[in-house]
Amino acid sequence: MRRHPTRSAVRSLLVVAAVAAALCAGAGPAAAQDGIAVDSHATYVIDGAGGPVHVTATMTLRNTTPSTATRIYYFNAYSMPVPAGATGLTVTSGGQALTPHVADTDDPTTQVAEVSFAPLYYGRTRTLEWSFDIPGAPVRSANKNRVGPGYATFAVQVAGDPGHVSADVVAPAAMKVDTSGTGFQRDARADGVHYVSTTSTDGDGIWAVVSARDPQKADETKVSADGATITLDSFPGDKAWSDFVSGHVTQGLPVLERTVGMTWPGGLDSIREDTAPQALQYEWFDSATKNIVLSEDLDAATLFHEMGHTWFGPSRFDGRWLSEGLTEVVAQRVVAETDGKASPRPAPDRSAAVAIPLTTWTDADQGSFDVEDYAYAASSTAVTQLLSGLDAKGFAAVVSAAYAGESGYEPAGSKQERDVTDWRRFLDLVEGRGGSAAAAEKAYRTWVVSPDEAKQLDARAGARTAYAALDKADGAWLPPLGLREAMTGWRFDTARSAVVALAKAPAEAGAVQSAAKAADLPVPAAARQAYEAATTEKQYAAAGALLTRTAAAIPAVGRARDDAADGTDPFSRLGGLVLGVGRTAQQAQTELAAGDPGAASEAATTASSRAGMALWVGVGLVVLALALVAGVVLLSVAGSRRRRTAAAAAGPSVEQDALEQDVVLPPAGDPEVLLGEPDPDEPVPGEDGL
Repeated sequence: MRRHPTRSAVRSLLVVAAVAAALCAGAGPAAAQDGIAVDSHATYVIDGAGGPVHVTATMTLRNTTPSTATRIYYFNAYSMPVPAGATGLTVTSGGQALTPHVADTDDPTTQVAEVSFAPLYYGRTRTLEWSFDIPGAPVRSANKNRVGPGYATFAVQVAGDPGHVSADVVAPAAMKVDTSGTGFQRDARADGVHYVSTTSTDGDGIWAVVSARDPQKADETKVSADGATITLDSFPGDKAWSDFVSGHVTQGLPVLERTVGMTWPGGLDSIREDTAPQALQYEWFDSATKNIVLSEDLDAATLFHEMGHTWFGPSRFDGRWLSEGLTEVVAQRVVAETDGKASPRPAPDRSAAVAIPLTTWTDADQGSFDVEDYAYAASSTAVTQLLSGLDAKGFAAVVSAAYAGESGYEPAGSKQERDVTDWRRFLDLVEGRGGSAAAAEKAYRTWVVSPDEAKQLDARAGARTAYAALDKADGAWLPPLGLREAMTGWRFDTARSAVVALAKAPAEAGAVQSAAKAADLPVPAAARQAYEAATTEKQYAAAGALLTRTAAAIPAVGRARDDAADGTDPFSRLGGLVLGVGRTAQQAQTELAAGDPGAASEAATTASSRAGMALWVGVGLVVLALALVAGVVLLSVAGSRRRRTAAAAAGPSVEQDALEQDVVLPPAGDPEVLLGEPDPDEPVPGEDGL
């Protein structure tokens, strides 16, 4: 359950005044100090159907101020707080009706009723019986007492001495009752559920705000948002609240999504108008029931704050200050864009007695209103200072990365090293993805960390300086994984050891990238992988050695590629084809990418050497081919002569057509044809006996 103080709840002060007159023989009045004991019990009965809350209280007063030889002290009046607007007020004592006089106070929710009676002398007692009704006031009025169909909220104020005071709130079983403080115990009885407290709030008695709500008695409205349907449950007849919430949910949700840089995760089924925030002094989002509980106030910032908790919850963020600060800052940005009426919390006094380091703020502090007020204001102040330098795009980038649990030492969107975002990881993201490092650290030292945690910031500063220098040396590559893991986990001793063990490897990584750029070659994938994935000293050393050899091999591989491409004349192409220059140059690049710079260098040297011979090899092949062709022609001519001679000797029976066949030569200038295999169907001169 995520909570924050309601913006409208006004905590009434317990107003208890024992008005006394002290007389002494022949002297004027004198005031008695703590001279009266009060034993009291009050019962508040909630109708549940919308009728007024009926209150009865019994008080027994005892004068504990002894007289002196010259003075006699007595009490002749008493006053107690009553809810503003109370009706049917009666007071009796010993069966006699007393006339109460009601006066306003500075609190519009509370009045004071005073009664007078005969002097109450030392050691004597008097019992006062009080009775009145609380009809409640209209929603959103200054008087915070509320009573209506299915709901009620009011202050329980019972004056009495510690151990001698009690309060009993009776409600129908269908109503859920919340109270401020922890003194009320639930006790189901035949006449309803009783909530009884015998624990004094302070030395004056019991003060608490009580809220009761029957969830079944509400006006229901449906609103569609981002493909989901959300149910709005308002007080019966409070259409202004349901219209306000409906309009702001519809208008504000797209702005929320844009502000945090993510689509809405859902997880919200209903929003309920409730009196509970008056008692508990906070409104909340309950992820288990998928429900937001709001007060009657038409407060857009609180609505967007609670909607923001669908993103910023304990499953994603570790630290109350972080989730509350983010939701508040996001809400104020959305209000500024939708309503134009942003009202961020003012920065609290860091030197105040209630001021605490935000990392120490937990749910256990909810009982302390002063600490809660400080921590909420400090959280929003800290997050505002951390993200104030970012534009909308940068703001969304940091917030969405924090939601995703990314590491500040990994590229945006990386799934490597993801975890719940705590105060350490959030600082890394703020500095790594957008804000000023100096401003972020100052905000942390002012608002967030304890003195011991500040020492971690000192160690972090030196480690980040060394990390930045290494990251600059290794160019566009990521530093090795082992170093990134150590920095992400704030293990700065391990990080320093990694920097030492890496030695010249980062510079060699930069050299590899420079050499690849100069040679117009792709950066060798295996070398980059070996460097970026290294996690141990052994792997750091191996990566450094590989990078050194790779940087040395790259120029030769580039030259081999160029040499293979230089032979554009037919003779060089023929020689390169026969010698395999292009194939060997490509092999050099393949070996380099695969992480074998030795094999790459050897192949590159071979390719360049063969490229130097390609022209002469090509010319030689052509000459040889021409010589072979000439030989074939001569053999063919000689064969023809022998056949004619043989034909003449044989007489006229020899067919002349055979002697008159032409010799067909292959086209000149086509060495590949010249060097082709003979047609097996073509007779070879001299082999057929002709």
